[in-house]
Amino acid sequence: MSTHQDDTALASASLPDRLRHATRSLHTEVERTGVMRHLLAGHIDRAAYTALLRNLAAIYATMEPLLAAHRDHRWLRCIVDDALFRSAALAADLQALDASAVTDALAPSAQRYRLHLQHLGAHAPGLLVAHAYVRYLGDLSGGQVVRRIVGKSLHLPTDAGLRFYEFGDAAQAKSLAQWFRQGLTAIDATDEEKQALCAEAQFAFTLHRTLFEELDPGRQGTLPVTTMPS
Repeated sequence: MSTHQDDTALASASLPDRLRHATRSLHTEVERTGVMRHLLAGHIDRAAYTALLRNLAAIYATMEPLLAAHRDHRWLRCIVDDALFRSAALAADLQALDASAVTDALAPSAQRYRLHLQHLGAHAPGLLVAHAYVRYLGDLSGGQVVRRIVGKSLHLPTDAGLRFYEFGDAAQAKSLAQWFRQGLTAIDATDEEKQALCAEAQFAFTLHRTLFEELDPGRQGTLPVTTMPS
């Protein structure tokens, strides 16, 4: 197929297909970066995993109130559902793993991510769709694999510390992922707007890549941290 035909096919593709195509290589790269590389290999300790959850919790705690506040936006209303929200589960996991981690300092990249999300909430809330796509579909699919690896690596006797990945049983998680993809497909956006959403999803993956690099257990203690503003 020629480049022109490729471009034509992509332009007519659904939004979830375009997002997947735009982020495929970055997704693979991020999974092999820093702390995620250690985690997926089953080589992560409680301290490194808790640090990861702490930083993700800060990102969700910023993103989810913005999604809720703008849920009537013509795009966000297609994909926002409280069943997706992870903030409460992350807080419970941190409490179960290490209560002191709830107030630990953030990696600089997590703070930058939070500021970026706040900027979108104030100026371009529709682009939050891209960040919801990166986080929630990952949680609903690959997150289920991560749950098994973490439970085995940390020898967790119960689900305490693993609530982040709880979406009900496998059928419920699959149904929620399907609903989310259908919501993405229902978003009424121009080709230019879809390109902007794809570019924002790519940026979300680059933000995650930097965060996972900073949280690499081999680099801990060498980077500055940023305290979370009140």
